[in-house]
Amino acid sequence: MRTVAVAVVVLFAAACQKGAASGSSSSAAPPVSSPGTPTADPGGPPVSSPPDAGAPPPVDSGPSPHRIGGLGFGPFPTDSLLIYGAAQGLLEAPVSASVDESENLWVVTEKALYLMAPGAKVFRRYTAADGLHYGPGFTDGPDITMVEGGAAGECFVGYFFHDTNDSMFKGAHTNLDPFAHMGKMDQVLLQADGSLKVNRYDLRNSNDGHFYETRTVMSMVYDHFQHPGNLYVGSNHGITRIIPAKYTPPPPGLQNDPWNTSWERQWYADHVHPWTCIGALCTGDTNVDHVSFGDWFGLTLAPDGRLWMGGLTTAGAVNFREDLHDWVQSWKPFNPFVPAFETPPVFTPPAHGDAVNLRGVAATPDGMVWFVSGEVEAWRGPTYGIAGYDGHRFTYFDPMKLGAIEYNILEVQALLDGRLVFGFPSSGLLVWTPGDAQGHRITQREGLPGERIGRMSQDRMHDPPLLLVPTDAGLAIFRDVP
Repeated sequence: MRTVAVAVVVLFAAACQKGAASGSSSSAAPPVSSPGTPTADPGGPPVSSPPDAGAPPPVDSGPSPHRIGGLGFGPFPTDSLLIYGAAQGLLEAPVSASVDESENLWVVTEKALYLMAPGAKVFRRYTAADGLHYGPGFTDGPDITMVEGGAAGECFVGYFFHDTNDSMFKGAHTNLDPFAHMGKMDQVLLQADGSLKVNRYDLRNSNDGHFYETRTVMSMVYDHFQHPGNLYVGSNHGITRIIPAKYTPPPPGLQNDPWNTSWERQWYADHVHPWTCIGALCTGDTNVDHVSFGDWFGLTLAPDGRLWMGGLTTAGAVNFREDLHDWVQSWKPFNPFVPAFETPPVFTPPAHGDAVNLRGVAATPDGMVWFVSGEVEAWRGPTYGIAGYDGHRFTYFDPMKLGAIEYNILEVQALLDGRLVFGFPSSGLLVWTPGDAQGHRITQREGLPGERIGRMSQDRMHDPPLLLVPTDAGLAIFRDVP
């Protein structure tokens, strides 16, 4: 379902329009598949702030999940490559995996949530019978989309439900939509006896509560290091910021009061997104522009603090603002996009506003930001390979010239040493050092349990960091990526 909002006149939509228009890249794009060597941005924001020479040295207070590598080696086996499958209790193919701050390993398949606690040898399986909100009355198949580890004993489970639009029926994406409350996500809290406490996040627009635009969760990032305790969620519509520790149950009667958003604004801000326009550059006039955006599969926090997002038709980044109200207002003086790409929208499609199918975004320590284009549903149109952004211009790469056997890329992760790991729908992984002529593949021959790659993630709380790679035949966890 292509997520396209046409001339929506709401306060937040106007804000996003201003952000997208003011942050557009003006650099010309070379041909889509032309190879090149990216260069670092000497004038861009620093990767990290320089230390204060007069400040006392930091105090090592022991293991901490809030420092990169702060939990040390961790409870996982010492093997360079760990494989989890049916022998460890995974009854279905994993689609996503993540670690929380108490070192629990959480895995989801399309039909269940699994937990391996530190020291355990097999997974414990949880379903809707344990309080998870999926299945009839909540989701469409494939039901569960991904999992993200949070604070100690906490994870977040994302769900799938089909999108709606005005061409289907009047009131789509509002409180009048019969599917307004479907899909979305759960906060899962592990209890001392192994049971779950589950809080359902029925996300709606926190600036205008009669809009229920968030439906399917497509990406999640929990911040353990820069501003610990913040969760970012990419969906079919936009990017939502959540502070789970501030969640409280909804007050009685809230669903019957679409104009009261005071409860939501205490713990989440829904939502931000850059956009582009169909057929021509955006003018800023919502009565004229036919805007196009959505399906935010790509989401990452860069070392410089920016949150990067990539979706169906464009990409962009925002800075952190402590106040939720300031964070969600994407215009000056609050939190404008830095940048928002309109021309080109990372890649250059045949017509303005056409899909570029961004499936992943990653930031390397040198300040480069990388985008990959891919699709698993034919309606989304063509894919465009790999793009690197140095703060001024894009450089484009053909994954097959780098050693892949598929052009279609579904996942990308940036390792701390600057290498990139790409995931493909049927041919495993490609590991590439930017600047090298080619990378090398990792397949079943090198130990992967399967070659259809799910939603990759990293656990940087441990040292060395863990790369979690779900496949169609089991979960692979790399301590050291070859």
